[in-house]
Amino acid sequence: MKHWSQQQKEFVRTNAGKLTIAQMAEQIGRTEDAIKLFLHRNRIVIGPTVQRNIVIELLKLRFKNPEDFTPSKAFYTETRLTAPRWWDLYFGRKPINEQEYLALTAYFGITLQEAFDTRQLSFDFPTPLVPARGKQKKKQSK
Repeated sequence: MKHWSQQQKEFVRTNAGKLTIAQMAEQIGRTEDAIKLFLHRNRIVIGPTVQRNIVIELLKLRFKNPEDFTPSKAFYTETRLTAPRWWDLYFGRKPINEQEYLALTAYFGITLQEAFDTRQLSFDFPTPLVPARGKQKKKQSK
């Protein structure tokens, strides 16, 4: 098994999504399967993803780093997810449905309130968008 050099790793990380897998493989002297495995093992996503990855948000409620979670056979059995479906959800390649969402919250021990709070949008506006009443400048008459 050939070890990856630091230059090869950096090349793939930098060019993922910019070059095809075949082009990257050719340029660094690796097989296409090796590139695909590297991307998967390092959780690098290529291609379209969901706008908001709720699975990652749920994982952040339970883990400091979502990548610290590794699914087990018991996880797949209890959540009724297949490994390919899990990775599609994790990488944001497919949207999560309600049944999967509830199964994940139950597995991770997340309360419905925590789950609900996770799905809420938060807006942090640095300045008010509309001036407060009574503080508008009056037009001066000439």
